[in-house]
Formats: sequence, C-alpha cells, structure tokens
Amino acid sequence: MHEKKKGPRVLDIMDRQFVSIGESEEIRAAAQKLLKGETNHLPVIADNGKLAGIVTTFDISKAVANPGKACTVKDIMKKKVVTTTTEEAVDIAVRKLEQNNISALPVVDKDRHVIGMLTAINLGKLFGGRWLK
Repeated sequence: MHEKKKGPRVLDIMDRQFVSIGESEEIRAAAQKLLKGETNHLPVIADNGKLAGIVTTFDISKAVANPGKACTVKDIMKKKVVTTTTEEAVDIAVRKLEQNNISALPVVDKDRHVIGMLTAINLGKLFGGRWLK
C-alpha cells in the first residue's frame, strides 16, 4: 500500500513574529509601523486581545490621499478578516488568498487571538523549496 505524504500545514511556514496595532491608534502610527517593518499588513487587535480587523498599506494610502474624518486605525481597517489556523493545510490557505484576492492571512487560535501571519512571502519560500525537507 502507498502511504500518502501529508502536505505542509500553516504552522510549518507561518511567521510567528509579526507587527500588530491597536484599533484606537492613529493612522500615522500604523503608517510608521508599516514603514519600519517588512510587512504590508497589520492585524488590528481589540482591547480584549482578539483580532478586530486588518489594515494594509493600501488602506493607509487611501486614507492619506483622501483626508477626512478618519483619524484612527478603527476608521480605516477592514472588519471582515479572512483568517487561517495553524492546523489548516497550506493548499486551503492558498485557496483563501486566491478567492479573496489578498496576500496575507492572520493565523488565529480558537479564541481569535492572533498567533502569526501567513503571507505570500511564506508561500514563495515553500514553493521555492526552502521549507521542504
């Protein structure tokens, strides 16, 4: 009998170190964090420690280009966030990225606390062979 090799899980390739921001922080603070880090995505964390949304460089650009009432991250963040879990198969996560036309997924635990990020860069490393043994 042939044993089927199990594909990689999100846990195998996700970034465990990531930059996040609070929903009450100013848009300027989000822009500074995006410029400092090597990321285009900031998971937004609510006061209860759970995922509240996500803000991207595109969201910041729109807020700067169209100044108005938006002052805080909460004003510009996307509230409906597509997420993944550590045990999800990478191919399922890839489908989520493709279907939603996004390039990153926050990795959350059962209580929606962010524990990592899965980005297109992680997938590039996987498909480039760096994660394969």
